Amino acid sequence: MNNFTELMERKILPLAMKIEGNDYLSAIKDGFIRIMPFLIIGSFFLLIANLPIPGYNEFIIRCFGEKFIGRLNYVLDATYSIMALLVVVSTSVSLAKRWQLNEISCALISLVSFLIVTPFRAPVENGVVSDVIPVSALGAQGLFLSLIVTIIAVRLYRLFNHPRLTIQMPSSVPPAVANSFSSLIPSFMIVVLFWLARLVFEITPFGTAQEMIFKVLQAPMMELGNTLPSQMVAEFFVSFFWFFGLHGDSIVTAIMGPIWRSLTLENMQAMKQGLPPVNIITQQFRDVFLICGGTGFTLAMLLVMLFRAKSKRMREIAKLASPAAIFNINEPIIFGVPIALNPVLFIPFIIVPVVLCVITYSAMSFGLLPLTSGLEIPWTTPIFISGFLICGWKGMLFQAINLAVAMTIYYPFVMALDKQYLREENAVDDPLTAVQPLATE
Repeated sequence: MNNFTELMERKILPLAMKIEGNDYLSAIKDGFIRIMPFLIIGSFFLLIANLPIPGYNEFIIRCFGEKFIGRLNYVLDATYSIMALLVVVSTSVSLAKRWQLNEISCALISLVSFLIVTPFRAPVENGVVSDVIPVSALGAQGLFLSLIVTIIAVRLYRLFNHPRLTIQMPSSVPPAVANSFSSLIPSFMIVVLFWLARLVFEITPFGTAQEMIFKVLQAPMMELGNTLPSQMVAEFFVSFFWFFGLHGDSIVTAIMGPIWRSLTLENMQAMKQGLPPVNIITQQFRDVFLICGGTGFTLAMLLVMLFRAKSKRMREIAKLASPAAIFNINEPIIFGVPIALNPVLFIPFIIVPVVLCVITYSAMSFGLLPLTSGLEIPWTTPIFISGFLICGWKGMLFQAINLAVAMTIYYPFVMALDKQYLREENAVDDPLTAVQPLATE
């Protein structure tokens, strides 16, 4: 185990720390976190329109009319369906903060740049041509393009934000006016570059940058991310990094988060249209069925500690960690038991989410468990409540099955560690029972 630890510390952990500290990946992660309240609000209205209760839709139609459910989508269209626009603003602000740039200027130029390369369609109705941006271009299909454009736009703004390229106004000019003029030349140069980029893409077989990004990058990544092996690898590394004291969720979701969100958004759009979900792997697949109590499904470990542990250390930690674990926060367990750098708990902490991933994926593949609905619920939603909101009563039942499986895996390892702690406590309470060193002449 020591050799393995040394190898990981020398080869893998430096890479993980670079990923965690990367400005671009951190800005993307923070950007998604910042828009989370709006995604939850949109999902709330989607939930009202599609509550997983038999006969619910008929009841709503009788009470409020057939158009009521469609009207609930107004909020959904203004939040979840335009996720790409929200990501542009929030990610650009995060990146500007890291580079100490004007946040408003970066957000505006990123938004304008994204709209420049976003295709406008001009449908003809009754002989009248109207420019329309399709909602799909601002949702799942435009998500990766929005991230790429934002990073490039803010990076260019940082490059062009040079004293020789900014208009310096007298000190008597109000700050708002001075800031707008100082960003005029950099913004103009960025707009021209993205305009030229759109013209270049128009002469390619793809026609638009969005089509190229979606077909060449986003669609293959989403297809790869919607597979069992990719999710198993992701879950392995999340737990693996946590074991060494690094925030595994932040490291892995910085890379996989946009893929999971895109797959979630596709399910939500299908549900909005009255169609069945299409993707097994989504953000909710992980949040609801693989990390109850926190990464590693440590709620199962906590229950074993509460009901079976005999050592005072285990019992006290379990009691203290219980309130946080209800809301899927498990740092008290990871660093209190501890799980981090504890060779006894390495195996269950790593394999539990991988095993549950295989079980849940298989159940959805064979139709035993409904695919996630696309609703965006807080990752802190307690077990069983989250299962019901995402997959109805079958979701609750399957969370209980996963909990039983995880407890079975954790049990022998927790008991072994509990015996070790109990021996240490007994040795302290009764020094005569401790092993005495051999006398030397």
